[in-house]
Order: sequence, then C-alpha cells, then structure tokens
Amino acid sequence: MVDISKAVGRTTDRRRLEDMSWPQVKAAIDAGQRTIVAAAGSMEQHGPHMPMQTDTLLGTFLADAIVERLPGVLRGPTIPFGVSEHHMPFAGTITLDTETFKTVVRQYVASLAAHGFETIIIVPSHGGNFLPLRALEEETGGKIGGARFIAYSDLNEFIKPMFAVAEADGLTAAQAGAHAGEAETSLVLAANGSLVEMEYAEEGYVGDFGPEAQTIIFEQGMVALTNNGILGDARPATEERGFKYRDRMADMLAAWIRERIP
Repeated sequence: MVDISKAVGRTTDRRRLEDMSWPQVKAAIDAGQRTIVAAAGSMEQHGPHMPMQTDTLLGTFLADAIVERLPGVLRGPTIPFGVSEHHMPFAGTITLDTETFKTVVRQYVASLAAHGFETIIIVPSHGGNFLPLRALEEETGGKIGGARFIAYSDLNEFIKPMFAVAEADGLTAAQAGAHAGEAETSLVLAANGSLVEMEYAEEGYVGDFGPEAQTIIFEQGMVALTNNGILGDARPATEERGFKYRDRMADMLAAWIRERIP
C-alpha cells in the first residue's frame, strides 16, 4: 500500500508541470504556487528550412524564460496546435478552427483550476492565436473554472522587442520578419539548432507587415504574400541573436505579467 500522505509531502525545484509527479504538483499548490504560465503554439509550415513544430518549440523556449523571471510561478505544457488556417496551402500544416482552439484552451484552464491553480496566463507564440485568445478572455470575463484566465493578445507589441534587437544589430524589421524570417530562425537556432537547415534558408516577403498585410494574410492566406512561407529573410539568422530575442521578449512579457498578478 502506498503511503499517500508521505508521497504528497515531496517537494521539488522543478517548475515545468509536465516534468513533475502529481504529488509534487499538489505540494506546490499547497505551498502557494498557484500561478501557471503557458504558451499556445501551432503545428504549421515555417519555410523550407524549419520544422512544423517551430511555434510550439519557441513557445516552450519563451515560457521557460518567462517563469525564470517570476519566482513561484510554474510553467504549463505548451498547447501544440493553434489556428493555422492561413497556412493550410503548405503541406504538413495542422490547424484547429477558432472555436475548437478556444474550447481546448478553456478545458486546459478549467483542468488546472480544478486542482487549485488560481491564475492561468496563456501567451501565444503563433500569430493566429492572438485574436482567438482575446475573444475567449472577453467571452469568459477572465474567469474559467473559478480561476483567473489572462491572455496576452497584442501581436504588434509582442513583436516589437524582436524588431528592436534586429535594428540594434543592423537588420531591418522586414528582414527580421514576422514568420520564419531572420528572427524566428535565430530563435530556433538558439532553442534547438539541429532542427534548422540553414542551407535552405531564403528570403521571403520583405515588405511592410502592418495592419494591411496582416489582414491579407488572415483573410487570403500566406500564399497571398509569400510562395515559400517566409515573411522576412532567414539567411542572416544566428544563434546568438536568437538568445537576445528570447531574453528581450521574456523581459517584456514577465513585466506585463507582474502588473497582473499579486
């Protein structure tokens, strides 16, 4: 017979929920660690040089850096699928429709709330997830299963730190790009460089990525702007800059979260 009272008393310095046992999770909750930060990624094309899992990989990479800056906060597993309908012309992309995605997030948050977590913060690492997350927060009033549900949903503010790092290194925002360009390629080189095939890195769409271009993508699909799936120019990417991007974005998001949690 297992002594459950002894098992539940186990403590750990682990902060990734998927790496913890249930007694360790319960002990963390009992100790007051009741806030979760998690990313919402996707499984979609990222040009001819990067893997389908890019946004999910980078969501985990970024969320890990965020919780390092927030003592007592745990990191939840990254949601691996998102709203990627605008990428469907490219082979291998897997998408959820908006309502299914919102249902997945709702169930994710409700499950954590049922165990005693009080605040769940979802940070999208894929552009197609920003508006659905905003809509879900508005629909729920920021409450799911008794827990606070907070979603980061400002795409333009999300990419500003990347563009600032790029500019400091002599790159334009158009080169850094918003999808599979220099910025995301550098980030994947930092997160797991073995998944990047730089010999296939190319230039894609390097025009303005303002509201008009964003509307074209979400209404007409990526192929309306790029035939190789890249927004930006992947060729100047470096691992070193990838860590700079990650750290600048994590600083910004951690500060944003501090303003919203006790």
